Amino acid sequence: MSTLDWVFLALYLLVMLVVGVTSMKKVKTNEDFALAGRSVGNFWVILSLFASWTGLSGLFGTPQYVYQYGIAGWWWWATFPIGVFIMGMTMAKLLRKRMYTTLSDTVDPMHTSKALRIASSVVTVWNYLAWTAGQVAGIILVITSFTNLNGTTAVIIAYIVIVIFTVLGGLRAVMYTDSFQSVLFLLVIGLVIPIVILTKFNIAEAVDATRQIDGYYKLFGSVPSGMMVTWWLLAPAGFIDTMAFQRIFAAKDETAAKKNIEGSFILMLIFGAVLTFIGVMAHAVLPEGSDPASAMIDVVRAVLPGGVRGILVAAFAGVAISTASSTLLACSTTLEQDVFAVLYKGEYNNKKAISVNRVFVGVIGLLSLILALKVGSVTMILMYGYSVYVPGLLLPVIARSCNLRISDKYLLASLIFGVVSSVLLILIGEPFPASLGGLLISAIPFLIGLAVGKKPNAATTENA
Repeated sequence: MSTLDWVFLALYLLVMLVVGVTSMKKVKTNEDFALAGRSVGNFWVILSLFASWTGLSGLFGTPQYVYQYGIAGWWWWATFPIGVFIMGMTMAKLLRKRMYTTLSDTVDPMHTSKALRIASSVVTVWNYLAWTAGQVAGIILVITSFTNLNGTTAVIIAYIVIVIFTVLGGLRAVMYTDSFQSVLFLLVIGLVIPIVILTKFNIAEAVDATRQIDGYYKLFGSVPSGMMVTWWLLAPAGFIDTMAFQRIFAAKDETAAKKNIEGSFILMLIFGAVLTFIGVMAHAVLPEGSDPASAMIDVVRAVLPGGVRGILVAAFAGVAISTASSTLLACSTTLEQDVFAVLYKGEYNNKKAISVNRVFVGVIGLLSLILALKVGSVTMILMYGYSVYVPGLLLPVIARSCNLRISDKYLLASLIFGVVSSVLLILIGEPFPASLGGLLISAIPFLIGLAVGKKPNAATTENA
């Protein structure tokens, strides 16, 4: 990369720090830090949600799977947002009305069970720690693919910046920088790269070449069935996505909460179509027999001229940073609100809560960096998180959100059964998909609890 490219990257990181410092001035209460005071406009929330969902696993994985399997590879991108969209259309207004702060509030709305609240928090934090680490691993991949800089050194510097601006400004800083990053990668990846491909390569030739591949243009084409099942298990994860819940809680009102999910989902569909196009056109751009796993990076190297690499690296890094900052804050807020505040015995005020939240940002940031450097694979790290999150929390969240007649002890048993069984399946090599197996096992105590029956707390029903 040229000196100009490095200057652009440095300016990009500087902008993030400036946003963090500016946002810090508006942080007066813990709600300001965790939920931006529930006062950020819809435009910023929509772009922030879109940026947070667009992780590097989707950005790189979608062209990879489309190149390898055909347009059915698009489902890798689409299943998670579909889950979020269904949740938003059915639950967003209700969740915003109840004025929750974290996902654990949906599981234990009346603070009647410390065990259930802490257990749900631990599962949430593990999942989003894995998300954060996955994005850090992705930043390492981007840095080492486009520069001669040592990946470990580069990502440590970049991640220090992420932690600092999150510590300073909280969710407000995250949403503003997310919006900036959204515009950046929508322009570079969503507009510039497709235009360059269309001007340099013949789309008809790419289509003719790919038509020869069996099932390439079938929506449920040649993707192995086991892999497709795993992808669709991401939809339930979207239904209980903490990042989406975070933006719903932070919305100005109930109507805005629902519309923000709708707007972000539309952006996801449009961008997914662009990534699918890049995967198809990779057959025209790349030599035959190219590695599908590096399709996105190889296409970019082939079509973009020198001198814009810094912008491109910033766009790719922005994708990872957007997701990492959101998941980092989700972890810290959950630990502060639902573990520390629950167990702390002394006087607890806003000033102390903000300080504790900021400490947890630093701790989770360090843990995710270590995990990323140790494991390395973005997809593997993410699947570690997904495999316990859905079995542990899907049924409890649905139960409490819908005011089903089930007591705390059965929800806790459902959570434990789901997590333990999915972990065991992973340890023995997943003879059966861990997420699905764990979810089925978690349903046993859940159904027993429904059969026994217990009326929902009257206060919860009132809020509904």
